[in-house]
Amino acid sequence: MTPESNRGPRPKPTPPQLPTVPTLPTASAAAMPSRGPAPPVPAGPPGPEPPGGRPAALARLDALCALPFPERREHPASGTSGPGFHVARLWASGPLWDVDPADAAAARDQCVEELAALVALVSARRGEPVVHDLAEALERSAMGLPVPPPLELLSALVPRVYAWPDDGRWIAVGAGRPEFGQPCQVVGVIAEGPLPGGG
Repeated sequence: MTPESNRGPRPKPTPPQLPTVPTLPTASAAAMPSRGPAPPVPAGPPGPEPPGGRPAALARLDALCALPFPERREHPASGTSGPGFHVARLWASGPLWDVDPADAAAARDQCVEELAALVALVSARRGEPVVHDLAEALERSAMGLPVPPPLELLSALVPRVYAWPDDGRWIAVGAGRPEFGQPCQVVGVIAEGPLPGGG
């Protein structure tokens, strides 16, 4: 009998713990909501803003619009900024690694609700949004073809955006889940230039 045969079964290696990703990541085409037809824009403006001030996501969007654009690309904790644009996370669920399927479904539902509420609030101020699908931008990025910023970043985060003009700039919001297991999130953008999808 060899020394090897006297040893017991080898213990199974402990699998590595997957890290959470708190910032806006670069991502694949696996996004939530799905990249099918755009859902209808919430009908009618909402009522007055609730007592106690603006909803948190709207307050973050307003703060984003007030920021100056940097001279070079930067990556603050909530997103990415560059010459002529800011992209930031306005709302996010918790990490979805190894969660109960019912909890993951609830997080997706809440993300959709948060987006719908935000679109309704911004629409009450600015009118109906232009819905811009980002599938073409995502495909061009995957092929290594040029895509103007920040659309190349947005296309990896959300399947579409709801956008409004803003005096030579545009404001947009969208929702998605860039990678399996990562948080569902609502993102906002302010950028210089013509409204995407505006014709």
